[in-house]
Amino acid sequence: MTNYNGKEVLNGLLFIKSMMSVENVERQAIALRKLVNADYFLPQGVVVKKEVDSLIIENPGSIRTGKKQMLRGGISDPRNKTLMKMFNLIGIGERAGSGIPDIYQIWEDEGWKTPMVEETYNPDRTRLSLEFVKKQAIKTSDKSKR
Repeated sequence: MTNYNGKEVLNGLLFIKSMMSVENVERQAIALRKLVNADYFLPQGVVVKKEVDSLIIENPGSIRTGKKQMLRGGISDPRNKTLMKMFNLIGIGERAGSGIPDIYQIWEDEGWKTPMVEETYNPDRTRLSLEFVKKQAIKTSDKSKR
C-alpha cells in the first residue's frame, strides 16, 4: 500500500480512511441504502439518477431508525433482512449501521458538499443526494454579515 496525498492507494484504487473508496460508497448507497431498506409494498420503486456531478437515489419507505439515529450510526435495522444477508455473503455491507456516517465522512474528507437525506410522506419516500462538487469557502466578509 502506498500513500497519495495523505490517502492510501492499493492496486491502483484510491481508498479513504476506513478502506472505503468513493466507488464503494456508490455501490453501497445503491445496494444497501435503497434496495435493502425499500418498502416494496408502497407505490413507486427505487430510482437511481447518476449525473456528471451527482448521484441521487430514492426509495419507497421511511427511515426505520429515524433520521437522527441513521446519521449518528451504530444501529442496523434493514427492512429486507434476506436481501441484506445476500449482500453480506458477496462482501457488500457490514450490517453495522455505519453506511451513512461513512458516506458523510468520505464527502467531508473530499471537501464535497454535504450529502442530503430527505424524507417525504404520503407515500413515504427517502432520498439520498450525493454531489461530487467542492464546498464553497465562506469569505471572511460574508461571515461578518450574519
